[in-house]
Amino acid sequence: MNAPDKRLYWEDFTAGEATDFGETVVSAEDIIAFALEFDPDPAHLGEAPDDTEFTASDWHSCAMLMRMMCDDYLNNAAGAGAPGVEHVRWFGSVRPGDVLRARRTPIETRASKSRPEIGIVRMYQEVFNQDGAIVLTWLPIQIYQRRDPAAEPPPSVSGPEPRSMKHAIRRPPAVFTDDLRKPVGVFEDIEIGAILDLGTHVFSRDEMLSYARRFNTQYFHTDEEAAKASLYGGLIASGWHTGAVWNRHRVTHRQYFADIQSLRPAATLSIAVTDMKWPAPVRPGDRLAFRTRIAGKSQVPDTPQWGLVESFDEGTNQRGETVFSLTHRYWVEKAQA
Repeated sequence: MNAPDKRLYWEDFTAGEATDFGETVVSAEDIIAFALEFDPDPAHLGEAPDDTEFTASDWHSCAMLMRMMCDDYLNNAAGAGAPGVEHVRWFGSVRPGDVLRARRTPIETRASKSRPEIGIVRMYQEVFNQDGAIVLTWLPIQIYQRRDPAAEPPPSVSGPEPRSMKHAIRRPPAVFTDDLRKPVGVFEDIEIGAILDLGTHVFSRDEMLSYARRFNTQYFHTDEEAAKASLYGGLIASGWHTGAVWNRHRVTHRQYFADIQSLRPAATLSIAVTDMKWPAPVRPGDRLAFRTRIAGKSQVPDTPQWGLVESFDEGTNQRGETVFSLTHRYWVEKAQA
């Protein structure tokens, strides 16, 4: 007799049913290691003059959540990844010594109309620190195999939205530096419609495996042989790895143009990413070109030293295919009077 299949299938997720999971203790060493690779900002490298400014990269927070998800349920699920994330929101900073815990809540389950073997779950994710303060939320679109593809699929089911989804609070800006040098790239100088090329990156097999083994241990990211039998037909990069590489290019682009002018880059702080998509997989050897287009900017009366900027960002591979895109909302420092 065959052993029972204990994997989680699409049918095993119930809309509105919240589950607490995971625990990660954040270390200074891990914050610095991630920052050196993906977000070399002084605030993440322990180089800021004030210890209270020593924080984890936002993309490191995402990576830690992804690992908790893998350890909790994704590695025991008949899953096939996620084509995108409706939003990522950052509510506060993650610091050395913080203990992060998470909660997942399916808010909608529906069977695929075009592919009867799979179902779709909108799986809301929340991350809290040791004080119970929320620091991060996601809303990914996750794909799972159906246990019985031949059965008539049930109708779509929606559950109640968690409170943090209904009452999102805009992340407040803060002063990141006491560097009195003139800033470059301030809010006033940003032009709507401007397009900036952020550079290119070749994704190697070894770096894809290194990232995945630390943060996204699903088999199609970590096991080359097993990945051949997946929907992707081979090893692919984690979408969060692609996002972290984009972030590094964004940060180093600002720093480069500040350095050649002997100035400092204007301080920025991410508020949210929306409509993040991975329409095609990134495979070993792919060369991605990243660019950003300024889509809008606005003044906020109660934050006179900062302005809000919205950009559309994308990565295209060597064949001209878009493999990564998102809309980014962030604070930008204004010129000092």
